[in-house]
Amino acid sequence: MKKLYTFIVASLLSISTFAQAPEMMSYQAVVRDAADNLVASSPVGMQISILQGSPSGTAEYVETHTPTSNQNGLVSIEIGNGTIVSGDFATIDWANGPYYVKTETDPTGGTSYTITGTSQLLSVPYALHAMNSDSWYLDGDTTTTDYHVDINSKRMHLEGSNFTDFIISNNATGDPSIWMRDVDSSITWRIHNDQSRDNILSIRPWSDYSEFGGTTWSGLNLDPFSIDTAGRVSVGNGVNFKQAFNVYHPDSSFINIETSGNNDAGLVMSELGGARGARIFVDGTNTNNLIFQVKDDLGEYVDVMHMPFFPGSQIGNVGIGTDSPARKLHINDVMRLEPRAAAPANPSKGDIYMDDTTNKLMVYDGTIWQACW
Repeated sequence: MKKLYTFIVASLLSISTFAQAPEMMSYQAVVRDAADNLVASSPVGMQISILQGSPSGTAEYVETHTPTSNQNGLVSIEIGNGTIVSGDFATIDWANGPYYVKTETDPTGGTSYTITGTSQLLSVPYALHAMNSDSWYLDGDTTTTDYHVDINSKRMHLEGSNFTDFIISNNATGDPSIWMRDVDSSITWRIHNDQSRDNILSIRPWSDYSEFGGTTWSGLNLDPFSIDTAGRVSVGNGVNFKQAFNVYHPDSSFINIETSGNNDAGLVMSELGGARGARIFVDGTNTNNLIFQVKDDLGEYVDVMHMPFFPGSQIGNVGIGTDSPARKLHINDVMRLEPRAAAPANPSKGDIYMDDTTNKLMVYDGTIWQACW
């Protein structure tokens, strides 16, 4: 009588839902012929069936293998990686057991299976079940169920040499969301794809938490931060995306830019590549002036206008060509008035222009235009 000695059954490979390890089980057996001789270094035909319920139960999955035994008559296969006869190994509901492995073997390498054995699968495949369960927890080598993922002492840690994707999707009636909350806090922050508002990405606080939604916390119904599908950013208003960057608040809409020490703080505006541009900033290293600059032909920033912050006696003065304006308007260069063929309509007292006909500087005295010479 031919014999099949199985000494390792269903030794589960390392499985991780994040590393996408294969869903397979290792199986090894020693094959002997009727004379009890090892079937060594020869092809062996095998058929593997996963039976549900009992040793004679329904075959949920069937596959075949043709391994070659080693010099000791040992054959090694991976259940789940053979030639499929029926079923789908990946869709087996391991929680709906018990399950049994039935092996049929042809020592000559064909499909005339003359050796049959059946063994019950015990605890090992339940790691496969944990991959598909609704609630699971990985802590070292332990699998439990309390709706957490704990890897390397971190609640969620994804790392890879190429792309490392974490995907949250939902059906057409719900928003994919990430909720962040402290159990002792009355406020929960939510990051979600708001399908009711053209799929904008919204970050906002909520007063309560639920897997199915909550109540907006802010009575003003403001989005602290949101991005629309065109890439425009809105702070305080997730409805009107008028420009690339929008700020709204009913009390004030200031943008506060601060720095430390004697560093500059300001805004830079330039074309793509930076060949042309301008910047507005507070000079923290010298005068503390508010400075307007533009780039010259060499790509260097040059001053256009200064507004002093210190000393206090100069606050409110504007300097062009000087960083220490002594008057409300202080120009340290030539000022040009474009000549006009006719006087401005509806003038006010103190208006001034250059007359293109008389080549004189004209000032309105409240009644008529007077030449300055």
